[in-house]
Amino acid sequence: MPTASLHVLRPEPPAKPVGAVTAAVSILRCLGGSAEPLRLSDITRALGLNSSTALNILRTLEFEGLVGFDRASKRYALARGLADLAAPVADRDDPGRRLTRLMDATAHELGATVALWTVVGEEVELTAVAESSAVMRIAFTVGRRLPMFLGAMGRLVAGRMEMSDAERLRLFAAVPWTHPPAYADWLAEVAAAREAGAALDKGHVNPGVLGVAVPVEIDGPLRRIVAAAMFETPDAPSQPARIIERLRLIAALA
Repeated sequence: MPTASLHVLRPEPPAKPVGAVTAAVSILRCLGGSAEPLRLSDITRALGLNSSTALNILRTLEFEGLVGFDRASKRYALARGLADLAAPVADRDDPGRRLTRLMDATAHELGATVALWTVVGEEVELTAVAESSAVMRIAFTVGRRLPMFLGAMGRLVAGRMEMSDAERLRLFAAVPWTHPPAYADWLAEVAAAREAGAALDKGHVNPGVLGVAVPVEIDGPLRRIVAAAMFETPDAPSQPARIIERLRLIAALA
């Protein structure tokens, strides 16, 4: 038996439309369709609205962050808040956009450089990066490659790869450590990282820099890692667990 479709191109109008809502949407569409910011008179003339009504709606939309008002020119335009309001819809349609937004938000929250790395041969390659807005920050370029045993992410890689002791030692020696950890200590940290599903590096790659990493793949061969690098300062997050929690949210989307 045929059934009625649940989706229609345009819903039936409500029995009692709310005039203020309809007017507000009309104003937003009017501003969005204009190449230049508009005066109140431009809006009321285009929409046939009462000036007092339009002004009250515009002031409300400005308060909510959906419309911006230039007091010098007395013109209105759409504001950033409208994009933020629509972002969850765009994110559902584009997982990559959602990942980028989450990486950016995490970088700003932690004051860190947050990166997604992919294992390629005996190296890791940077495939995505987000930086904080701090004046002093750690910069990476997409496409950069580093020895795969480097830093916090290297401890994760080493813990998930099947290889001989001699091969592991060779790759460890290939890392350009600034302050090399003792090999026995590093092996213990590799085992701890494998158990915990997260790894740290405190100043062994660069003095004063904390590195934190989590795997994207929970089981099996490790192909991708999410890592954060930040300067160890009084303002930096003091709890590695907080950093790891944020990185795992990113890994779940990657």
